[in-house]
Amino acid sequence: MDKARRTTVATVSAAALLAGVAGCSSGPDAADSGEVVVTCATCQESPTDPFLQYNYEAAQRFNEEFAGDFRIETIENPNAGSGDDRLQYYQRLALADDLPDLFQLNSGEIKAMQETGKLHDFASSLEADGDWAASFQDQAFDALTGPEGQIWAIPQQRDAIGIYYNSALLEAAGYDRFPATWDELEDLAAELKQQDKIAIALDGDWATKLMWANLIGTQPGGDEFLGEKIVELEDWGEDPAVVQATERLRDWHVEGYVNADAFSGDFQNAAAPYLTEEAAMVPNGPWFVKTNLTTEAAPGLYEKTGYAPAPGWSDGGQGTVVVSGAGWVSGTTDERKLEAVETFVKFMTSEDEVLAQAQATGANPPVQVDAAATEAADLEPLATGLIEQTADLTYSYPHARVHGPAGLDTSWKNLWPAYVKGDMDTDEFLQRLTDDSASSAQ
Repeated sequence: MDKARRTTVATVSAAALLAGVAGCSSGPDAADSGEVVVTCATCQESPTDPFLQYNYEAAQRFNEEFAGDFRIETIENPNAGSGDDRLQYYQRLALADDLPDLFQLNSGEIKAMQETGKLHDFASSLEADGDWAASFQDQAFDALTGPEGQIWAIPQQRDAIGIYYNSALLEAAGYDRFPATWDELEDLAAELKQQDKIAIALDGDWATKLMWANLIGTQPGGDEFLGEKIVELEDWGEDPAVVQATERLRDWHVEGYVNADAFSGDFQNAAAPYLTEEAAMVPNGPWFVKTNLTTEAAPGLYEKTGYAPAPGWSDGGQGTVVVSGAGWVSGTTDERKLEAVETFVKFMTSEDEVLAQAQATGANPPVQVDAAATEAADLEPLATGLIEQTADLTYSYPHARVHGPAGLDTSWKNLWPAYVKGDMDTDEFLQRLTDDSASSAQ
């Protein structure tokens, strides 16, 4: 994941963006001191984004440990957190040959940025250090790899992404557990509607496509579509699993099980009704706990919240999205700075740091961690509980954006409202989604 749904979004003019990071790859002259200084555009303090705050504190620990050899210099970057402007911001910097030495991108942004030819390929570093490469979890690099085996990013986390639910609202509707099948979920949704509650809070983008992936991935062969076939098929409507999932997701909107403003593309439109207990369910990653559930916006809600895998179809096989959706990237070509960058990303994927990150953000480590150390770290129980369940689930699969075309997000936001409103049928929607996602990526 990607942390694409974090709530820190800033918008400034293009001129201000470029001015704010002018010369960001150059940094201070380190030749006299012998200390290599690298710029980091996602290591700044943030009172609202726990990932940025963790990065800042980790960078200070790195600077202390490697003082005299390497130093991270923080850039004040208005697009450090996730937002609609971040990709264009870095694309402009790439065009100016002025990318930071270190920054973070999500999988969709990496797909687009690799076309600039300005990202560093970490493949040789991983090949040269077999122990480091072997320390990563399975699928950790799936979302961060180029078409010819390039490794464009070092993963920040590897998460199982589930569905948050309000146990009190479920109990009021007559359910003492989260539904195990999609049919049960729809029965629950109908009961919640009778009680003037929203069953599933969605946003028309990230959260909506999470449920689309769940509906596809919990069918036999669904993981194959979300992996290889999503880029191979010339019409996604040729896959029966995709057709069935798409129509069922549309029907939830038609039946009134979803919030009325579920087309904005803004995750906060999904988060808000859940946080105010107007909605019983919302899909999102483990970071939702730190960014929303344990804030002043949701007093007492954490104690009522459960975190579940996706229901199954008639076979009852449940599943979950498993993904490393974001990672550390580099825009430098300087050999001395690349040595510092590699040292930093190895530091950030050390056992101590991934556990510190998990405690600070709720995200799960991208590397394998000793079980005793994990237990001693006392990690957030909702997230760790889902990770433990994942090992026994019938299905696991990536989010649609991991292997899908880079234009999928934009195309979905443009086409999904018209499809739900009946302006096009399923065949037309899926054909246009396939075509537009591919063409928008070019």
